Amino acid sequence: MQAMIVPFSDAVFDAAFEPPKTDAQWTAVRATALALAESGNLLMIGRRARDEGEWMRMARDEVDAAEAVIKAIDAKNATALAAAGDVLYETCDTCHARYMHAQEPALK
Repeated sequence: MQAMIVPFSDAVFDAAFEPPKTDAQWTAVRATALALAESGNLLMIGRRARDEGEWMRMARDEVDAAEAVIKAIDAKNATALAAAGDVLYETCDTCHARYMHAQEPALK
C-alpha cells in the first residue's frame, strides 16, 4: 500500500487538482494510473487478499476507478479527470475505513 498505491493515487489526485498541460505530463500521469489499476489487481492475489468478499469488491472498485481515470486521461479531459479523481478518493476512503487499522498482509 505505502510503496505503490499511495504514491500512485497521490499523483492522480495532484493531476486532478492541477491537470497536465503537456503531452508528456498526460503520458506520465497515464502511466501512473495504469500502475494504480494494476496495484488493485495485486490486492486480489494470494495472501494479499484479506477476504473473499468485501476486500475483493473494494480492490475491484480500485481497478474500476483507476480505469475511469485512464479514460479521462486518454480524452485529455481535465473535468472528467477531476470527477474520476473524486471517485478514486471515495473508493480509497471507503476501503481505509474498513481495513486501514488492520496490519497489511505480509508477502512471503
